[in-house]
Amino acid sequence: MDVAATAINAAVVAIVGLILGWLGKGRFEMIDRRFEAIDRRFEAIDRRFEAIDRRFDAVDGRFEAVDRRFEGLEHRIDRIDERFGHRMDALQSSVDGMRSDLTQVALALGLRGRASNG
Repeated sequence: MDVAATAINAAVVAIVGLILGWLGKGRFEMIDRRFEAIDRRFEAIDRRFEAIDRRFDAVDGRFEAVDRRFEGLEHRIDRIDERFGHRMDALQSSVDGMRSDLTQVALALGLRGRASNG
């Protein structure tokens, strides 16, 4: 009778173990599916961050291109300013020369200068 009771006990323990294993397996599979879903979400977030990084890199490249254009414009404006300054100096020299020539002509003709230059 002891052997039969032990066999029945062993069978009950085995059946309960199988039932618990089967129930636990379902739970472990459910937990595994949840972790896989979380992994997929993190992968999707990583892809979104990579896309955002690419967009930032593209925008950064555009800003650098605009910055180079502004530097080019600044150099052009500096050259134009320098040329304008040289031309104004040449024009002033030319006006001064004409004024000197007119003064010499006036003196040669015997004309007197004005009492006040204004």
